[in-house]
Amino acid sequence: MYQKILDTAESLFMNQGYEATSTRQIAEALGITQPNIYYHFKKKEDIYVAVMRELADEVGSQLQEIAKENGSTLTEKLTEMMVYLQQRHPFDFYMMMHDMHYALSKESSQELYLLWQQSYEAPFVDVLKKEDVFLRSGVQAELAVKQLFILLAAYLQPDTYDKQGNSFPAAIDMFLYGIVKK
Repeated sequence: MYQKILDTAESLFMNQGYEATSTRQIAEALGITQPNIYYHFKKKEDIYVAVMRELADEVGSQLQEIAKENGSTLTEKLTEMMVYLQQRHPFDFYMMMHDMHYALSKESSQELYLLWQQSYEAPFVDVLKKEDVFLRSGVQAELAVKQLFILLAAYLQPDTYDKQGNSFPAAIDMFLYGIVKK
């Protein structure tokens, strides 16, 4: 039942956000009572943190594998990573960041932010820090990755119009090389 709770909660949290999802909704979706949920978790925040831990482990591992692949251009590699995120873990980036900063306890927020950095951001940073990628002087890979997520956040949302990731290559190319002809 523990895993079923996490799977159901993941879907609800990623589509509705933390604040809009209740333990009652999770229980109803599973056809159980709320006390059944509280047998496994003390409170809703514990469910959210467990969901995010599980996702971070899986996503981080897969993104690292993609980042290590050889033979792809920078645009292709970043596209493959973003398409993976879109297909495996569609989420509203802004809602998730809001939930992490304002809806959770300080301890949970700090834990999830570290998970985010390690599992979601770090593989992208690793790609940008490779020796064959030359960032402009003064551009830090960590800040560039944060900007990449902000730029592509709309494509990561659940039920986005482009489930195949067809818009990623053009968006990533514009991010990397700009839009103005020199």
